[in-house]
Amino acid sequence: MIYSLQGILAEKESSGAVVVCNGVGYYVFCSANTLSNLPELGKEVFLYTVFSVKENAVELDGFSTEEERDLFKLLCTVNGVGPKLAFSILSTYIPDRLILLIGSSDSTALTSCPGVGSRIAQRIVVELKDKVVGLNIGEGTSIVSTKSSSSIGEALEALVSLGFSNSEASKALSSLDTGMSSEELITNALRLLASRK
Repeated sequence: MIYSLQGILAEKESSGAVVVCNGVGYYVFCSANTLSNLPELGKEVFLYTVFSVKENAVELDGFSTEEERDLFKLLCTVNGVGPKLAFSILSTYIPDRLILLIGSSDSTALTSCPGVGSRIAQRIVVELKDKVVGLNIGEGTSIVSTKSSSSIGEALEALVSLGFSNSEASKALSSLDTGMSSEELITNALRLLASRK
């Protein structure tokens, strides 16, 4: 198993990149999110990877963060979701936003991802909702606990402590800009939640 790659970024394409490690160039499939985080050509790059062997192909998938890699692996456990569709979803939503959408059962938003119909979107929500809010993955850490120090994690905890359900809080936060500070997220989420009552 190839856990990660560290080398020189030699090429960047719409669906992936070439990383040269010790004279060997590895083609790594990536989401648009990871591609946007890559450095300039010729610079050193580090990617977490998922290595898979299929009947007619060997594939190496790369991710800029462990969270994105873990979400990719979770998405691929859903019946009908393969690597191509998982990358489509991760290219549309960053990990924080995707976790919130699944946690709040917002299958409609998932249908905005190319290739994702309503049936697949509902299946993703049903099969992964409990997993993204509590299942230990990777090295025994929860995908939510890895985010607890982020603005979204802090805002979610604050809203739940104020008496809102995890689903209500997640839904409100999922419609906000994830670049906001935790204070801004809480303030704006409270406005949204108040307007819905």
